[in-house]
Amino acid sequence: MKQLTFILILLISFNTFSQVETDSVALKNLKEEIKKELREEFKTQTSVQNQSTSKWNDFSLKGYGVINYYNNNYDTDPALKDKFDAERLNLYLEYKFTDKISLKTEIEYEHGGTASAVGLDTQEEFGEFEQEVETGGGVKLEQVHINFQIKPYFNIRAGKMKMYFGLHQNLDSPIQYFTTTRQEMENAILPLGWYETGVEFYGTFAKRFNYKAYIVSGLDASGFSSKGWIKDGYQERFEMANAESFAFAARLDYKFGTHKDTYFGLAAYINDAAANRQKDDMSESAYVTMVEGHLTYNENNLRFNVIGLYGNLENSNIVSVRNANLSNNLGVKRTPVGKNALGFSAELGYNILPLIKADTKQMLYPFMRYDYYDTMQDVEGDIIDNPRWERSTITGGFNWFVHPQIVVKAQYSDRRLGSENYNQSTLQFTGKKQHDRTFSTGIGFKF
Repeated sequence: MKQLTFILILLISFNTFSQVETDSVALKNLKEEIKKELREEFKTQTSVQNQSTSKWNDFSLKGYGVINYYNNNYDTDPALKDKFDAERLNLYLEYKFTDKISLKTEIEYEHGGTASAVGLDTQEEFGEFEQEVETGGGVKLEQVHINFQIKPYFNIRAGKMKMYFGLHQNLDSPIQYFTTTRQEMENAILPLGWYETGVEFYGTFAKRFNYKAYIVSGLDASGFSSKGWIKDGYQERFEMANAESFAFAARLDYKFGTHKDTYFGLAAYINDAAANRQKDDMSESAYVTMVEGHLTYNENNLRFNVIGLYGNLENSNIVSVRNANLSNNLGVKRTPVGKNALGFSAELGYNILPLIKADTKQMLYPFMRYDYYDTMQDVEGDIIDNPRWERSTITGGFNWFVHPQIVVKAQYSDRRLGSENYNQSTLQFTGKKQHDRTFSTGIGFKF
């Protein structure tokens, strides 16, 4: 009986031990499976996070902005008030699809953003002032194009892009030009912030030569005027730009320094602006042809630039007659247009701060600038050459770079017009030319 009991105990112990051992193996296997699943889950999450980070790394955001104050003393408009102006904030959002293909967009917030304003235009046609309601602040999609980088010597942009004609399109951020406002001569004759839709071919050859060639939307002669010549022919008043006549432009630069703003070159532009008029009211052509030569230098502590520009408008007398008959609702000046426009400007500044404090990263540039431009340099037919639009401006001031990307500006400018000044009380001519004088100060930044 004792032996039987002992045998039963051994059997029960063996079964219990076997069960415990089996359970231990199962638990161990379960642990291994859980560890494996956790490792796979971690890998998956890490991969997703890396992909998400990689996608965000393909985006880039850049921009610049300008805020100014103007104290005005104009012979041409004695009642002109002093102004504050949140001039613009430009944001560039870019995305890289691949190392060779990218998207570029630019959004500009002008004069405080989306708003409407009333402006009194007192500048056209001697003392015959015209009151107009103009667009105030606004938000504009300036650029949206795809960039195909194929070879160093041949690349393509397609979409809406910047027209690199003149220096003001290259030196466009506030840390690249000395004045509080954009370059005066170019701003008076050419569209400020000139963007067109089409195709651009560009590249570099012989290491230092850079070229650009454009086939893009053109100008609308309806917007041409005495004061601005072809400036307001830029098609931004309507949702879509007329494309009856394409514009062709080309530019060639030679880079000879270490800084990106050290080069010289030339550019040319041609377009039949009559074909793009909003109304089919002109059978004759109105070809705009322009050429310009430029030089800019930025090395060590010395900065200067110079540009000369000449333009011709075919059948300017016919354009003037057709424009005079346009509806005021179109929002154009309807004033006589010059056949030729001529412009020249030069700017010089030197960083004097290293002479005072050698180890500083800040910069202080006293500068001088001269602008000469005549938007009615020559006329044709019965159009009268208005001397008012022959203008020259001397500007002096300083730029204080408190940070390489932040600049504080102050300047005084004196613009001399070709028109005679007269006494506001007696309305008698004084024998002197009219002057528009402005003190301005502001701050600009780039990031």
